[in-house]
Amino acid sequence: MAFPVGHGTSIRYCSEIYGPSRHNDYGSKSFPGVDDAIEVAKKLNTAESWKSVQHEVWRVSRVIRHASLVLHGRLT
Repeated sequence: MAFPVGHGTSIRYCSEIYGPSRHNDYGSKSFPGVDDAIEVAKKLNTAESWKSVQHEVWRVSRVIRHASLVLHGRLT
């Protein structure tokens, strides 16, 4: 499943697990939302920016957990 990422006119769609990163000029990256959030948090170094990193990690973990449930026939 693809999700919108970015703000304003820079919104693009990518997978939670693998896709383009704004901070990687060499192509796709694993966990692009987490990577982007970490880069922003390192620059801003605010509590809110680090909370955004936690949120992105939560989103990825939710996707992986749901995929596991589907594979085990517990979520349809």
